[in-house]
This record gives sequence, structure tokens and C-alpha cells, in this order.
Amino acid sequence: MEPLPEPAAPTVLVVDDEPHVLKTVEAALRAFGYAVEAFARPQDAVAAVAAGGPGRYDLALVDLMMRPMNGLEVLDHLRERAPETPVVIVTAHGTVETAVEAVKRGAFHYLAKPFELDELRLLAERAVEHGRLRREVVRLRAELASDRSGTAIVTRDPAFRETLDLAERVAESPLPVLIQGESGTGKELVAALVHARSGRAKGPLVKVNCAALPESLLESELFGHTKGAFTGAMKDRQGRFETAHGGTLFLDEIGEIPTSVQAKLLRVLQEKTFERVGESQPRKVDVRVITATNRNLEAAMREGTFREDLYYRLNGVRLRLPPLRERPDDVPLLVTHFAARAAERYGDAVPEVGAEAMRALRAYAWPGNVRELENVVERAVLLARGGAVEVRHLPEELREVPEEAEGSLTLEDVERRHIARVLAQSDGYEEAARVLGIDPATLWRKRKRYDLS
Repeated sequence: MEPLPEPAAPTVLVVDDEPHVLKTVEAALRAFGYAVEAFARPQDAVAAVAAGGPGRYDLALVDLMMRPMNGLEVLDHLRERAPETPVVIVTAHGTVETAVEAVKRGAFHYLAKPFELDELRLLAERAVEHGRLRREVVRLRAELASDRSGTAIVTRDPAFRETLDLAERVAESPLPVLIQGESGTGKELVAALVHARSGRAKGPLVKVNCAALPESLLESELFGHTKGAFTGAMKDRQGRFETAHGGTLFLDEIGEIPTSVQAKLLRVLQEKTFERVGESQPRKVDVRVITATNRNLEAAMREGTFREDLYYRLNGVRLRLPPLRERPDDVPLLVTHFAARAAERYGDAVPEVGAEAMRALRAYAWPGNVRELENVVERAVLLARGGAVEVRHLPEELREVPEEAEGSLTLEDVERRHIARVLAQSDGYEEAARVLGIDPATLWRKRKRYDLS
């Protein structure tokens, strides 16, 4: 088997009319593994962007003070011609306020001269990753918009993608599907995906939350009842099986149904017939059943609360959905996606998510999975209206990494968090530097490096 080709190096556009700065930055970026296109004349850079199209550059480093075009004018051209390319404005100390204004106008960040090469490397890595995520979100949003069934799922996790591929492959078969996963992992979305890719897509998809109905109502809800079958049965009523005829019935939280109903459900699956509550006339039904649970059904069988024969009847194909804590690389992608969706809902511009906020979001365990993440991001966008999402916009439980999670952090992460804590608890730079055992200039550079406020 031939080896897969190596991915292309990210391409960086560098624009600076000072030749020695241009050569230094170009050499450093090439040493970091980037492909570089360097321009001393800003008008040449603008022409290259126009000729190359929106996807040519993964990052643009643009000096602020240039002639005959300044960095803000180049920024405007990039925002128009290549809106997905992150732009870092390079500025001298005296023009930092202008650089901050550039960030408000759409630049990803700014880099103040003189800067350390490590600072350049870290900022380039962050910006390139940010741009890649934005492009991925644009692609996924287009996929979501074009998918009329509304079943597209935002993920790049290999294990989850493998599960989704399996779901699409078995969709055309008549096999029952059992979806296992924690609450909030997307079981209902996967059930909709299986239905949409099946030959029953034109038929109904009927959903029942078995945990939300008491035993006295569940049987009637599933199979229907006749008039007078019980107190309150004022007329004949179809059940969900009849409603789903020709389509798919999705039974969520199947592990919660009582054993009395399990026996009748098994009969429907085996004989394709059922009886309404209060009548003895069998009715035929053509339904594909998909079930989901967050319980361990094997343990329930051992405890005698779930029928073994029903389990094997439902478990034609089992799809396990990984919790969000097992796919941390999906967190930035989902955050960007949900932030864009929330901003659209509130009529705001899509906000940037600060580096520290994104680190906090990635470090959290997400017991409520994707559903919890969506709620947290929407809340943060609402609180940050008109500005970037920062740590202060997140719920309290996300603002500090639990001690048990510290062991999974890099040395840089530990240093950044320690500096952030000391800054928050100190009256000024002098005191913070004294506590940290470094001089104020070093503290200033580290604050810039870690994007600490």
C-alpha cells in the first residue's frame, strides 16, 4: 500500500515594506514549517490575493505603517477578497491603539514590534488553526443548509465519523438499529440520519420518549386505544406504530419501558401485528424501529429489568456515540458553529472566541455533552453581544480547570493559568512580577504571548 501524501504546509502571506523585517519574518516562518509569500510592496500583495482567490492563504501578516497603502487598507482588501484568511496586524508600540481598531474591523490579532520569535510562532499557530476551523464551519454550514433532511452532524472525530458511515450503510437495510450514548450526544440526530438515508425517507419519522410517559399511558401511546378502553378514553385513538406506518418509529430511552410493555413490543417486532388497548383485533403495520438508550442494557438484562429476547431483536445493528469528552477536537468546531448560529439568531456579527475562553471550553468534561455545549455557547454569545466571547462570559464551573484535569495540560498551559491567577490576585504588574519571580518586562511579554487581559 502506498503511503498517504503529506499534507501541504500552510501558506502565509507576509507584507512589510521594511526589507530586514520582511526577511527575518520570512526566514522564521519557513523554519517553523510554513510556506511563505513575502511582499515589500503592499499593492503587489493585494494583486496576489486578487489573483490567487479566497483559499490561497492560510494566514496574512500585515505591517500597519506602509506606503502607498497602509495595513488597514490591505486588511480591507483581504476581508473582501479572502474573508476566511486570518489577518495579523504587525505594529510598533506607538500604534497599538490603531492595531486594536484593526482587530475590531476584522483582524484576527496584532503583533507588537519588537517581538520574540516564539511569540510569532504561537500566534501563527493559533491564527492558522482559527482559519482552518472557520473554513470547516463554512463547509459544514453549507452541508447543513443543503441537507434538507436536517441530519448533517458537525464532527471531525474519526471514531464518530466511522459510526456515521456505518449508520449510512445500514440505513437501506430493514435491520433494527440500537443507538447507545449518553444524554446529549446526538442520538436523535443519528436516528434522523438513518431514516433520511433509508428507502422510508418519504414516510413519517415518529419519535417517542419512553422515559417521559408513565406505564399507564405508554401502552396506549404506542399501540392506541378504543373508546371506553379506560377512564378518559373518549374516542378511538391511533398509536405511534400506526402513525409511523410506512416510515420509521424512533423509541428513545428504550431501557425505561416496563416489562409488561416489552412483551407487546417484542410481538410487534416479530409478527408485525399489534392490538389497540381495549380490542382483540390484530392490526398489521409496516414500521422500521430505531431505539436509543443511555443505559447499559446488558446490565439491565442481568438484573431482570430488560428482556433478553427483546434486546437481541432490537440490536440488529448497534451504533455507539462517543461522549464529547472523548472527542475534544470537536469542541472548537462546535463552539464556532454554535456561536455563528446564535449570532444569526440574535442578529449580531459572528463573535470571535478568545483563546482563554476556548481553552476553558476544551478543558471542561461536558457531562451534558453537545447539548450542554450549545447552551453554554448561546449564553456566552448573548452576554458578549458586540464583543468577543471571553472567560467571564462562561458559567462559573468552566472558569477554572479542575485539579484532576491539570495533569493533562501542557507545561505552557500550566504556566499560562498560573500567570493568569497571579495577575487576577495582584494589584499591578510590579506585584505580580514579584510573586512570579520574574521582571515586569518578562511578565509583559508572557502576558502578550498567552493573550492574557
